[in-house]
Amino acid sequence: MILTTGQPFWLTEQGLVRYPVLADDLSCDVAIIGGGITGAFLGYYLTRAGLRAAVLEGRYVGGGSTSASTAMCQYELDEDLIDLRDKLGVQRANDAYLANVYAVHELGRLCREELPDACRFEDCRSFYLASRERDVSHLADEGEARRGIGIDVEYLNRADLLRRYRLQAPAALLSGDTAQVDPYRLTHTLLAEARQQGLQVFERTPVQQCAAETAGETVTVYAGAHRVRARHVVVCTGYEADNLVPRDLVNLHSTYVVISQPGEMTALPTGTAQIWETARPYLYTRTTADGRIMVGGRDEVVKSAAFQNTVLEHKVDRLEKQFQDLFDQPTPFTRDFVWAGVYGETSDGLPYIGAHKDFPRTYFALGYGGNGTTYSLLAAEIIRDALTGRRHRYHDTFGFDRVGG
Repeated sequence: MILTTGQPFWLTEQGLVRYPVLADDLSCDVAIIGGGITGAFLGYYLTRAGLRAAVLEGRYVGGGSTSASTAMCQYELDEDLIDLRDKLGVQRANDAYLANVYAVHELGRLCREELPDACRFEDCRSFYLASRERDVSHLADEGEARRGIGIDVEYLNRADLLRRYRLQAPAALLSGDTAQVDPYRLTHTLLAEARQQGLQVFERTPVQQCAAETAGETVTVYAGAHRVRARHVVVCTGYEADNLVPRDLVNLHSTYVVISQPGEMTALPTGTAQIWETARPYLYTRTTADGRIMVGGRDEVVKSAAFQNTVLEHKVDRLEKQFQDLFDQPTPFTRDFVWAGVYGETSDGLPYIGAHKDFPRTYFALGYGGNGTTYSLLAAEIIRDALTGRRHRYHDTFGFDRVGG
């Protein structure tokens, strides 16, 4: 499957970072299948935990969905807290939100204090806009639910939004606990640090099959003409390896993005704050370190790469118009890059992270929806702890035992 269309900004700006191809058989403690941002987090965390790990990427590391990510690092999920409680129960829903609050702040600590490059990490705020008048009461209830579990959020009415931020919406929730980062740069920074500690990374090494040995102590990963024998396997391929993952768990969607030229963010009444809305699919915006405005949305079920190419121009025209409609005054926006990417979404909006009963010695990290960066960090922590004899506090939150798993 082609995971990107157009010119993904991060990849075009920084260029392709290259790694060797697997040329020999290999043995390790953990084989990580997938070289996107999740594979990078896993390689970093597992190597620091003392495990011998290898990342196997079928194409180019970070060149798939990671390069097309907008990397809006929010605690807010695609499913509202009050709706998620109805689906999964109060405790699991609360934990899902609090896990992402934790992940946003842990990502900030990692980028600023641990990695040699902060990867353009920046704290910011988030506006969650009511798209219609009938969403206002729901939004007020959602704000109360979030405050009830300790999340700091401010409710703003129409007059507040217009007076303070020039936003045209019936109401909004204004949150902190939000950040943005360069996902492609973060991926390669994590891998570079981990390689110094022994992580092996291979590109253009597609995996065809994983088979647990009869004795149950190892898994053999078949990658072309070579084999990787590992004590455990972690599958974080995103959406490309149907033969390696449990079936029918993730629905694939296309999302479309347009980004402005540098410096135009300075005219935004909302500054660096991210914006998204209650409508589904929703419009979303963020800014970049060089002052660009990124606008995405118009999501739909995946059809084909050819279809994405055909509709891309129309989609970004609509996105630019929707963006202008957010404010009561014209906002400078000169188109620079446009692209489309693929993401996976589960029926309840939460990912599946952890072991599955039908796949021995195998862990999964699948179905991130709109929270790919924070869920990547959480997946790496949860799986690291499982492999080193500990139990992460959010171990059960994203497991396969819930409805649909």
